[in-house]
Amino acid sequence: MTMELDEMKLAWARMERRQDAMDVRLRRDFHDRKLDKARSSMRSSLLMQMIEIAAWVLFVVWVASFWVQHRHTTHLLVIGLLLHGYGIAAIWSAATQLFLLSRIHLFDAPVLVLQQRLAQLRRFRFCSQLLLGLPWWFLWLPVTTVGMVWLWGVDLYTVAAPGWYWATMGVGVIGMGACLWLARRLAGRSIKSPTLRRLVDDMSGRSLLRASQQLDALAGFERE
Repeated sequence: MTMELDEMKLAWARMERRQDAMDVRLRRDFHDRKLDKARSSMRSSLLMQMIEIAAWVLFVVWVASFWVQHRHTTHLLVIGLLLHGYGIAAIWSAATQLFLLSRIHLFDAPVLVLQQRLAQLRRFRFCSQLLLGLPWWFLWLPVTTVGMVWLWGVDLYTVAAPGWYWATMGVGVIGMGACLWLARRLAGRSIKSPTLRRLVDDMSGRSLLRASQQLDALAGFERE
């Protein structure tokens, strides 16, 4: 009778060890699958950042050649330098996002660290999209001017009259300022509007949102 009890205890202990090993394998498999899905969501962002950097480099080269060619015409020189500076800011923003994204995608780290890095990237992406997007309230006019001079040799600044030109730019600056004021009022508040929530998610990156959701699910599983 005693031997039978000992054998049952040994069998039970072996069963518990197998169960523990299976539980570890299942947890590891779940961890790897969620991490793979998160990184898969970020691959498209990596590719898009590389394409974006290349596009802005071409833009800066184009604008630089424009203002060098028209450096003796004051308003075209100012417009060219303005767009040149904007292009450099856009390259810096895209390169910074690529660096922050690479820290998440290429290097292993605890889930909590990956969540923090991804949140940092999404905040930076949202702010840079906002700050680089708002100037288009008035930048559309300098870009149109450069394009018309480059394609057809028509200077919109002189054709449309300098007064109208600067008034239109001023209206754009006012519109940009109003949007910045609104953004500051909304900063730090919980977003209840579904439309506004979708806008924020679009600006911070849909693929990054999916990666964040995968990491959140993984973190919740590891806390169980």
